[in-house]
Amino acid sequence: MIKITPYFLSAQNPDTISNLNTSKDINSTQGKYNDPLNQWPARGLAYSNEIGAAISEIAPKLGLLLWVPALLYFGADIYDKYKNDQNSYDPSAKRGTKQAIFQLLASVILPTAAVKVGQKTASIIGLIGKHKLTLQTQEELHHFTIDYIKQNKIRNYANNQEEYYKKFAEKLANHIDETKKENKFKNKTKKIINWLFNRKQPEAVIMPTPEKITQYTKANIEQIFKIREKLVNNKKPNEFTDKMFETFKQIKRKFAMSADYHGDATEDAAKQVIKMFQKKQIFKNKLLKTLGGFVVLGLMVKPIDKFVELFIIDKFVEPSLTFLQKKQINEFKNKNMTA
Repeated sequence: MIKITPYFLSAQNPDTISNLNTSKDINSTQGKYNDPLNQWPARGLAYSNEIGAAISEIAPKLGLLLWVPALLYFGADIYDKYKNDQNSYDPSAKRGTKQAIFQLLASVILPTAAVKVGQKTASIIGLIGKHKLTLQTQEELHHFTIDYIKQNKIRNYANNQEEYYKKFAEKLANHIDETKKENKFKNKTKKIINWLFNRKQPEAVIMPTPEKITQYTKANIEQIFKIREKLVNNKKPNEFTDKMFETFKQIKRKFAMSADYHGDATEDAAKQVIKMFQKKQIFKNKLLKTLGGFVVLGLMVKPIDKFVELFIIDKFVEPSLTFLQKKQINEFKNKNMTA
């Protein structure tokens, strides 16, 4: 997505044509200049942070790691533009500053924001599904369910599913109420930042109507009890793949063969894979949001470049740097060259 050099290097702006290396060939008395940092495979490093931002929902650690090559590339590009005027050595702080601002906006801030907006927008797809809940709300409810399963044994309610759900609903209602209170004290800026960049959105559970949440969580709990019943009878649940059912049997064997384990291997193995199944539902939603991030990023690549080149750099950065440069020269003259 990265364009190494913005529009302000165009022939229509002769005052700045020598400041940065353009991604297109520049005609000069020495022939055509090809920026080495704009050639593959080096140029491919400039895309890694955008890929990292897009996959952060499904692979946060890898997403963060992919920022490293991009940041190294940006640093090398900024330093190169500061040091060289095309293929000649001519250090220029002004040229380096403009490239740094361009990379910060067109390669880091705006593309990342576009990805996040795409992910959050894709979450709205859930509203047209059968549950009428955003994907983010579904995720948060699954997270809550996983935490609840950790603290409460399903087998104790095997013959009283309604009691299990009653206690679950009470705990969830308290969670929603506390989240509402906490959300009231957050300022708007923090809310926007959290909405854009935090993968977990606890406040997503306060948006839907209680009826929709009740319908979704009750169906989920019913499914959990059905899965548990099949597993304790050593039968594959309809919702499980062969691989997941095999995972259940492996966990069960590990519990049974452990010398320091004294619990019920079948029940505990069932509990483990049920939590895994809940996480799988979260992962499916994250895949959809990741796809949304890639789609919006693809649509916004060129508009972001043009906006930064034609508006930010050309209208604000270039005039400001020129003014500062002239101001510094005049101050130097007044200070050192007056009689």
